[in-house]
Amino acid sequence: MKPIIERVFFRSGHKARPKTASSVSSTLTTRDIENYYQRVILKCLHRMLVREEDVQVRVKRTGAGPSGLTAFAGYVSLLRWDPVVTPVLLQNMPVIDARIRQVVGASVLLEHTHFDGLWFQATAGTAGSPTSLLGVPAELRFRARPVRLDPPGPVDG
Repeated sequence: MKPIIERVFFRSGHKARPKTASSVSSTLTTRDIENYYQRVILKCLHRMLVREEDVQVRVKRTGAGPSGLTAFAGYVSLLRWDPVVTPVLLQNMPVIDARIRQVVGASVLLEHTHFDGLWFQATAGTAGSPTSLLGVPAELRFRARPVRLDPPGPVDG
């Protein structure tokens, strides 16, 4: 005897879809998923005050992730170097990656995909990019300052 749900919703000979399949994601093409990832990445960059005309974002399928799901990676090419925004953007790459993973994890459309990460690229031809090395390319050592518990004594004159 078939369960009532199968008899009501499915014709004889048809089986219910496996629980792991999503009716939403199964109708999406690879290009649809790439476009959706691209919008997620652009919105995240926009929140970091990166203007859309300063970057080019591409998303490509990269194969299968560790769990066997289809994997996608984002590629961000810097078209214009903003001396204030760009260093902050590059310094916060792990934060951006985490935000994108959070959105992907909450998305019904991307539930059966794996996010492989972001790749950033800036060339010497990027408009406004530095032409010489900035900062100190040396080993930085942080020394703990001694902690004084009692205030310094009177100054002898």
